[in-house]
Amino acid sequence: MIKLLLALVITFTLAHAQPSAEAINASLQSIGSEESYEDINALNGVRDKYATSYESHMNRYKITKEDHATIAKKFEEANIPLFFSLIPYCESNFRSNIHGHGTAGLWQFMAQSGRTYGLTIKKGNDERTNICRSTDAAILYIKDLKKEFGSWYLVDFAYGMGEIKLKRLIKKNGSSKISVLLKDPAFPRGTKDHFSKTLLLDATIHQSKSEE
Repeated sequence: MIKLLLALVITFTLAHAQPSAEAINASLQSIGSEESYEDINALNGVRDKYATSYESHMNRYKITKEDHATIAKKFEEANIPLFFSLIPYCESNFRSNIHGHGTAGLWQFMAQSGRTYGLTIKKGNDERTNICRSTDAAILYIKDLKKEFGSWYLVDFAYGMGEIKLKRLIKKNGSSKISVLLKDPAFPRGTKDHFSKTLLLDATIHQSKSEE
């Protein structure tokens, strides 16, 4: 009976509660940040700002937990923070068949990038829409970004805005700190949104468990 009640409490928490500051800090630490949530002024009010999209992504997560577990296992085996397994919720709302402006699949690969990382992309067979194959390609890409930038949070920034733009921002500011980069007016809004939403999801799904 107690286990059942605990399971119901956890389910209710995932569905309705924003993550705590402690959980957000744990998420930041998992991606290599030496700064805390409180240190990063650009994240002030992030829970209120993204409350609607957070609820939407959490609802989608509940529907797709089984498929997400499949890709999360791949990231765990590759020694990549589970933070990155949640990127598809912000990229494609975890819909494998979705197409954007030249992009497709969970990870929204462009055709050229997909082919670079081993995906077959042709009429009748677009592996960008294959959950397992596209995730394998995303892992390879993320590993390459880690070799290039060193810090996991910079990998997420590069995934969102591209390597060249991120290098320019780091050079311009003379710093690679989250607090410095996020407050630069030239930091792409879409990448900031992407990072913030993924951070909230990770803080709830992966980092809140210790609190529970």
